[in-house]
Amino acid sequence: MEWVNISDKLPENDERVVLYTPYDFFGKDHSCIGDKQSITTCNAMLKGKTVPVFTHWMPLPEGPEVKEHYL
Repeated sequence: MEWVNISDKLPENDERVVLYTPYDFFGKDHSCIGDKQSITTCNAMLKGKTVPVFTHWMPLPEGPEVKEHYL
């Protein structure tokens, strides 16, 4: 999987994705789980200019195969 720039494409409505921010809002991880609405509504003020909090996203990976004994 590769990061997708929000300028190039946005995720589908209600699609859960990994979001990336170049800012330290989430500490050193710079990422969280969100969706298209997270990208379009989360903005921050930087040097007097409104900028999007998230700059990139990628689809969530498939979940692991869960062995029967874990259920």
